Amino acid sequence: MASFLGSPSLAKIRWVARIIGSLIGLMTLFGVIEGLDYNLAHPEQATTSGYLVWAGFVVVFAGCVVGWFKELVGSLLILGGIVLLLAVALLTPSEFRQAYFLVIPAIPGLLYLYVSLAGRKK
Repeated sequence: MASFLGSPSLAKIRWVARIIGSLIGLMTLFGVIEGLDYNLAHPEQATTSGYLVWAGFVVVFAGCVVGWFKELVGSLLILGGIVLLLAVALLTPSEFRQAYFLVIPAIPGLLYLYVSLAGRKK
């Protein structure tokens, strides 16, 4: 345990990112399914910002899946989806009030980015 806390290796950080990314991926998958179900059941209430939020969650989910194989691409997808969700939150604050929770899905994206950049050979 002391060696894990003392000097984390890239492999350990990669596995932490994969585990957190898998959990975030499952949560976003359920959110995507729920949003799609709602938009199909109530097409008259669908808004552009609702579709953009749905697309942002799809991109975050795709990043969580891709991050298992390609850390840099996965991190860019996750962080790109977060940027899209933050843009929607800033443009439509009445519909998307709690944007601070978007910090949590950004954690695997930042960890994947760290693993990708730190693992490059100089």
